[in-house]
Amino acid sequence: MAKNVNSPGNTDYVKPARSYRGRTEPADWAGVESEAIRTAIAALGSIGGALRFGYTRDGGAYAIGVYGLETKPSTDYLRPGDDVSAYLYQLADDARHAGPPVK
Repeated sequence: MAKNVNSPGNTDYVKPARSYRGRTEPADWAGVESEAIRTAIAALGSIGGALRFGYTRDGGAYAIGVYGLETKPSTDYLRPGDDVSAYLYQLADDARHAGPPVK
């Protein structure tokens, strides 16, 4: 029988270290390029999809709900240091290549 490496009594188990980067700035939608937001909304809307914009519970990251690109809705999380505008433009491009809305 295989040994459960996650069992508390197993001394071979080493808990992975968490990567922690101190926050340098809070997530703030006001600082994201408005054209990127409009482009993503228009592209997703044109295929019958939608976007949801928010923050994580602690306000430390952007939370972007995506509806209509995949078989199920998803939420993507981006840190303030990530290029949120580039992510939104990529979503718009993905929507343009997704085809017409499903009726």
